[in-house]
Amino acid sequence: MCHVLVIEDEWLIAEYVCELALSAGATSIDQAATQSDAVAAATKNPPAVILSEVQLAEGTGPLAVVEIMEQLGDVPVIFITGTPEACEPCHYAAAILSKPIDPHEVVGAFRKIAPT
Repeated sequence: MCHVLVIEDEWLIAEYVCELALSAGATSIDQAATQSDAVAAATKNPPAVILSEVQLAEGTGPLAVVEIMEQLGDVPVIFITGTPEACEPCHYAAAILSKPIDPHEVVGAFRKIAPT
């Protein structure tokens, strides 16, 4: 079972990323639009993989991921963002992908890090 957390504040993009994760092998997905909601969702249902935007309406994806990892340990993460240069701290990321979203790139990166 591969549970995924999608952190994205644009609803339509979040839905698209969820569809890509499902097509790549995710079995369940939680969505969060803010840094605090992401941490709460991960605490409630720990993800095997995180797909995250960098800039959020409230907080940032990288800071949410750091908080999540402090509580749960290492979780593979892929950032999908229009602002890859703003990805701080992101040294732990499996991939930093730029928008517009390339579905093949997202699925390929996901399959490399998702548990089987």
